[in-house]
Amino acid sequence: MLPKEIIIIDQNPPGFLDSLINDCPEKLNIVHTKVTFTGASKARNLGASIATGELIAFPDDDCTYREDTIENVMHRFERNSELGVLIAGKDEIANTIRKDNQRRKGIIKIHTVLDLFRAKAETSNIFARKKALSDLKYVFDANIGPGKATEWASNEETDLLVRLLQKNIPIAKDETIRIMHHSCQGSLRKTLQYGMGRYELIKRNNLGFFIYFINLVQPIVRLILKPRLKHVPTCIMTIIGRSGLINNFIFIQRKYTQAKIR
Repeated sequence: MLPKEIIIIDQNPPGFLDSLINDCPEKLNIVHTKVTFTGASKARNLGASIATGELIAFPDDDCTYREDTIENVMHRFERNSELGVLIAGKDEIANTIRKDNQRRKGIIKIHTVLDLFRAKAETSNIFARKKALSDLKYVFDANIGPGKATEWASNEETDLLVRLLQKNIPIAKDETIRIMHHSCQGSLRKTLQYGMGRYELIKRNNLGFFIYFINLVQPIVRLILKPRLKHVPTCIMTIIGRSGLINNFIFIQRKYTQAKIR
């Protein structure tokens, strides 16, 4: 099954995607919008605003849907008219069959923020009703997410889901619906930035000390359960990022600079 439309918010140099789009089959309804601004969250917000379909997804440029992904997502929403957001399962590589996926045949409802963290949502595996998103002041926070203009490089999807949860929008996870997308964070610097984004998420949404503490110790628990020497630097950088030390230092430095200018 094909999507109703594929919206491309193009932040590349002029003509960069022309050959790729021209090679696409005519049966694909491609809406190509060229913009001059940068930032993934800002681009996704524009895409969501011009989407005409009832359901909206935000796939990354390096993720892949299975042949039945769209059809299964639509069936899940059709069977549950109250469902506002669906989080799909994720595979690292193609043709992966997970044993826990075979066991989990039902849908898992998301009731709490901890449930959201366990669901391991990413922008690429989130499917939402446009009506649910339209109830928000904005879809993604333009200050969070990938891009040179954003302060915090990650957790824009969790920030979105937390705000939807606070508005009592029904959210669920379905492991039987799969997409393929990597989880590699790349450099230690990026790992640090992801941790800083998580702290900012907790702070902005006033999630409290318990959620902060759980997120701080989670990398340690993960390392204990699956001890690998090569994962120690990643664990350390994640903890430093999630601690908020760098975030608060940046905040204090910025306040000092502003006061000095005045």
